[in-house]
Amino acid sequence: MNNTKLFQGISVLLHPIFIPCFVAGLFLFGAHEAPWLDTKARWSLFSLIGTITTLLPISCLLLMQRFGIVQSPHLHNREERSFALSIMILALSIACYILLLKINVSNNLNIAFITITITLIVATIFNFLEKISLHCIGMSGFIGLCLYFITSNINAPIVLFDALGIGVILLGVVMTARLYLKAHTNYQVYLGTFIGLFCGYFGAILSTLILEVPQ
Repeated sequence: MNNTKLFQGISVLLHPIFIPCFVAGLFLFGAHEAPWLDTKARWSLFSLIGTITTLLPISCLLLMQRFGIVQSPHLHNREERSFALSIMILALSIACYILLLKINVSNNLNIAFITITITLIVATIFNFLEKISLHCIGMSGFIGLCLYFITSNINAPIVLFDALGIGVILLGVVMTARLYLKAHTNYQVYLGTFIGLFCGYFGAILSTLILEVPQ
């Protein structure tokens, strides 16, 4: 396997569309949010989140490619990326509605998904100005979320520290991959990383205020 195929594979595995599933898995199975939920209920909730935030956007993108609205699901230009971001924002909004108003099993999970939605909205705005790295926004946003939950809770679960360390390593890997593939310039990668970190941390603070959750 040559380096190009390796980094292409990394870019697929660490695609930002999977971040909601990473976050849901972290809280449902790692941090054991909502301890009254049994294993079956946790998997049902995880499957629901995955269907809405991952399978639905992917299906929409494949249909858009089929009808010629986008040329490739890899979304190489900013115009096509705007379509994808809009779909992802819609999917996250549906997930937030279900989590907050229909299920509401965990404040932390609610905060995380509102934060992801805020980050996507900010990414969409910046996408009109620059082809920023969505991969870096996704992974650094995950790091920002972990930092928020660690710093806001003196008794934060140890798994959050593990997730933070792994997130930092994966961010370095995905930055290397995007630069090696010449998908972005250094500036676009660094800008995406900054936006993700900023939105992940301060977006969580804003989400806490929106939900009026005591810190």
